[in-house]
Amino acid sequence: MSHDTISRRAAVFAMLGGGLAVQTGCLGFAANIMNVVRGHTVKAEFPGLEGKRVAVVTITDSSQYSDDASARILSRRIADILSTEVKDCKLVREDEVQQWRDRNGWDAIEFIDIGRGVKADKVLGIEMTGLRLRDGATLYRGRAAVTATVYDITSGSVEFRRHLEEFTYPVSAGMYTSETTELKFRNLFLGVLASKIARYFHGYDFSDTVALDAAIVNQ
Repeated sequence: MSHDTISRRAAVFAMLGGGLAVQTGCLGFAANIMNVVRGHTVKAEFPGLEGKRVAVVTITDSSQYSDDASARILSRRIADILSTEVKDCKLVREDEVQQWRDRNGWDAIEFIDIGRGVKADKVLGIEMTGLRLRDGATLYRGRAAVTATVYDITSGSVEFRRHLEEFTYPVSAGMYTSETTELKFRNLFLGVLASKIARYFHGYDFSDTVALDAAIVNQ
């Protein structure tokens, strides 16, 4: 690890420690951190989607019975990011996956079978359970347990898997129900979750991570 990288990380931790005692000036604080860490690129944990035809399939508690809006939104957001950020990655169209499930039944959730059916090289299977958008009666704060798995269709093997036991956004704040609608907050939460998942597969600037939780302030 380079001296510059160590220095940047030390500065981040110092600023985070100081920020715990400060309850105001959140935007300025986040901006200062981003200035420190900007330019530090985090490499993809799994670069194996490059140059591949990839199907993104999300399964939720209710998607095995019918088309589920949250599953559809999450798959779409992840696919949009991968198509932009992963070199030569070709995404299977959303309607191709839906048509396959229409023909074979919505309870047909074997990711390998779906991948073969839509002629994918890889399937990124997302299992999302326990999705909640509220923290009490008056506050929006999203939570979900997520498992992201990459399947190789030719070999039928699992190539990569990560668990998010309880992904929470925002981490330490929320939005009052009087400030937004459930639909808007659902889109915000699933967009942030999609960004988190997609980053397993592409490089990104570490300052973008710092910006995620601060984004709630500007919604």
